[in-house]
Amino acid sequence: MRRFLPLLFVVLGLFGHVFMQARPAWKKVSTGGGGRDFASYYYAAEVALDGGDPYDTEAMTAKAVAERTRKSVHPFFYPPPFLFAVAWVGPVSLQTAYETWFFVNELLLIGSLALGVWAYGVPLWAAALLLWTWSPIPDNAWMGQANLLALVPALAGLAIAEKRPVAGGVLVGVAAMLKMSPALFLGWWLIRRNWRAVAAACGAAVALSGAALSMVGWRATLRFYTEVLPGFSKGDYHGLKVPISLEANHSIPDLYNRLFPDPGPFLSATAQHASTATILLLLALCAWRARTATRPAAMLGALTVLMVATPVYTYEHHLVFLVIAMGTAAGAVGEVGAARWARGERASVVGLWILLVGAWFFLAWPLTWLREVQAALPEVLRPLCRESKTVAEAALFGWLLGLGGRQREPGGG
Repeated sequence: MRRFLPLLFVVLGLFGHVFMQARPAWKKVSTGGGGRDFASYYYAAEVALDGGDPYDTEAMTAKAVAERTRKSVHPFFYPPPFLFAVAWVGPVSLQTAYETWFFVNELLLIGSLALGVWAYGVPLWAAALLLWTWSPIPDNAWMGQANLLALVPALAGLAIAEKRPVAGGVLVGVAAMLKMSPALFLGWWLIRRNWRAVAAACGAAVALSGAALSMVGWRATLRFYTEVLPGFSKGDYHGLKVPISLEANHSIPDLYNRLFPDPGPFLSATAQHASTATILLLLALCAWRARTATRPAAMLGALTVLMVATPVYTYEHHLVFLVIAMGTAAGAVGEVGAARWARGERASVVGLWILLVGAWFFLAWPLTWLREVQAALPEVLRPLCRESKTVAEAALFGWLLGLGGRQREPGGG
């Protein structure tokens, strides 16, 4: 029977995913119209292919209105090379491209979990459960987001960089040019003095930016790096009209935004400084723990949590980045728990699993559940419920940091 367990986990995971996550998400994609967030990528590519500026939101909206698909379009604020990933949309309608993107995300999801099992210690049972329960997966899918597009090359690059630093660096450089946040992983290589991987990542980023000139031109490229990118730290996402204090925001800057609010649409100076200090402190803690790291996968998981929680906006779909980090934590806890169980430390093992399951639950529970519970709670408990996912992020970060930077348990694998 044990011989067939891996196959059983794969089958059950895929079966549950199709019916519990992919099917409901597909219904929203196929009937929703408007392309959700994917419309920003679509119309940015359309404008660029016509020789225009993809960071010109008015030009994007004009195309959507002319095609009668949307009344407005969210601004595009990704690096210019990202447009290579959606350059194929030119002759395709918005709805067809949006539906195609859904299946691209499904393939990327399977690829990320396969990499997690292969290189990051994610047990097959955990991968199967994540396919069933991780609510950011369908959120990412029906919103037409590009998180997994950046996660897969980052995971692949980090997995091979020890033995193939140039190839690994190039892959992470590609990921950083799809979304800027994976550039944080270069810190791991700096700590480990993998200079070739860092150089390859930087070289890939420069090369891709140069290649993107053929599609967006130098003016639009300069606009991104001098106008769009600098605004991220204060919450100015190129004119994105979404309040930082939205209840679905689970970031470190949002916590400080609630403590030190600004009457305007951006972070107050105090919130910016406090966020920066906190993030630098957490990065320093990661660097210190990395010196004794015995589980590199867990340390990379902790960095992934920081990558997700440090931007001004951390929405439900961004939490899909944590799917491998959570699986890695499950594998590490299983290893530690097995060693302690063998030594008779049963209560300790139960405690480990209770904490892990708690973090898993609060990161995975759907936003609709959170809102219903929050509405039913007394006023004094509502803030804690609202920030439950942020607290769970902190717990997962601490868990991975502790497991990654400690000596292996006696009797452990």
